[in-house]
Amino acid sequence: MPHRYWCAECSFKTPWLDGPGGLGRLAEHYALRHPATAPGGHIETRRGARAVRTTPQGVRAMNHSPHRPRPAAATGAGAMGIAAGAAVTAFAVVLLLLLTDGNGFGLFGLPVLALGAGLLRNGVRVLAGRTQAGDRLSRLALIPASVSGLAIGGMLAGADWDRDGTFAQLAGFVTTFLLSVVLITLCGRPETKHYLGEY
Repeated sequence: MPHRYWCAECSFKTPWLDGPGGLGRLAEHYALRHPATAPGGHIETRRGARAVRTTPQGVRAMNHSPHRPRPAAATGAGAMGIAAGAAVTAFAVVLLLLLTDGNGFGLFGLPVLALGAGLLRNGVRVLAGRTQAGDRLSRLALIPASVSGLAIGGMLAGADWDRDGTFAQLAGFVTTFLLSVVLITLCGRPETKHYLGEY
């Protein structure tokens, strides 16, 4: 009976094969495309005209299986990643709009847009239970944490406290720093890592 193996990390699938050859091809795919990840996904079995999706022995279940409840820490990390990604993307659009006024500062919107897209994508992937999404999300959250931490230090060292916007800027940087630390902490929780298969 022919089988087709699907990758849990991307859209790769083996051709329809008889016997265990598909499992070997899936292992080769993981060695080339996802070297730090254990092979996973699901198997499709063709019976007559219809295909049946199952999880075989030797291939671990996909992490977003409906039989596996998502822990609160993983839900919080995914939701915070999506919210942070949306906020960062909106800020990037504002920066890019500065280009229309001839302000070269607007070019900073391009890397900020990439950061926002990465936070959004990996937030969604954490909620879906995709392997390595939590690790990627926590690494992306290090960027705003580092930038806001440096900004806080710079402001405390030499800010002009008589200006009206100084305290609002400091509050924004402190809020960004604290939210980034919470996001990193949620991604690093043991229940999140276990749910995402990152142990």
